[in-house]
Amino acid sequence: MGIWKRVSEKTKQTLGVKANTVDWKPTSNARNLAMIDEARKFSKQIKLLHRELREMEARISDNLGVLKAVLNSPLPRVYEMSDKGPVPVDKEAAIVGGGVSFETLTATAGDLKVKLQQEVLHPLDQWQAAYRMIKQRNLKCEDLRLELDAKRREAAAMAVTLERQKTKAQAADEKQAAAAEAANRAANGSGSPPGNKFEDAEFRLQKEEDKVARLLQRYRDVEGEVYSALLTLINDTQVLKQYAATALVVYQHAFAQAYTAFDGSPQLPQSSCAHPSGSTPVKSPSSLTHGRTSQGAASASPATPDPAANSSPPADSTPPASAPPPPAWYTEARQQATTMKYDSDDEN
Repeated sequence: MGIWKRVSEKTKQTLGVKANTVDWKPTSNARNLAMIDEARKFSKQIKLLHRELREMEARISDNLGVLKAVLNSPLPRVYEMSDKGPVPVDKEAAIVGGGVSFETLTATAGDLKVKLQQEVLHPLDQWQAAYRMIKQRNLKCEDLRLELDAKRREAAAMAVTLERQKTKAQAADEKQAAAAEAANRAANGSGSPPGNKFEDAEFRLQKEEDKVARLLQRYRDVEGEVYSALLTLINDTQVLKQYAATALVVYQHAFAQAYTAFDGSPQLPQSSCAHPSGSTPVKSPSSLTHGRTSQGAASASPATPDPAANSSPPADSTPPASAPPPPAWYTEARQQATTMKYDSDDEN
């Protein structure tokens, strides 16, 4: 179906134009649109966090660079007067950071960048990439929905027209005498019963209804995929708190590592959020989505409502126990995630 028909159908739905049948309703994609709208708002918060964490890492690295420069600067010396004028007591100027391991300070900045990217920023990039892919898939879902509804309108119009023609023909036939009816059939050159003259129209209507059924199945499949992906995306948001805490642990470890440059044996109090083994406790968001049973996340995509009946999901429906596996394109989008762009358009 061409873009013009989709635009026309979207305009009709915006204006509230119904089909020829009284009970006709547009096919609903409301649940996905509502979830995407909230995900869009959450995406802005993800960007704020991502930007702030990266800028903090850059500031810490710059501060370590300043610290190195200061520690490497010479200490002022004591001078005494001699026949030649003031001369330093110490021949060689000592530096502020005598005995400090500058290599450790340099390595700290590099390790901080790598760890923060791997353990915090990259998972946030993956979430953003999955969100963008869901938006693209939902645009295709919306196109398919409009195509389906346009075809439903055509089929409904054909059905109403055919029914009206049959009614008129039946009323006319009842008023004619048997001889007039026979003459009518002879004039048409058919001699078949009156109902057969609608055979072509009924065949065309059946073809349209078959197309509607195929489009409906395609739409249900695509809409269900988008819904399943959104469930996974929403479940992944539950671990944002862990990533925020992990970022603090990564910063803490960076400062502890920098402290070892001074004497090699830091005596710092253990943070309650630090992992006993010294590694940062991080799990990927997708690996935690199965543990949301107590949160009441949905386990399988409920059947897409029949547009011929009520296309909206039941108001009192409760989400199933656990989220279904996301579609393959969702996982692929996460794997191909790139660095987040803060000025990208996530408004649509």
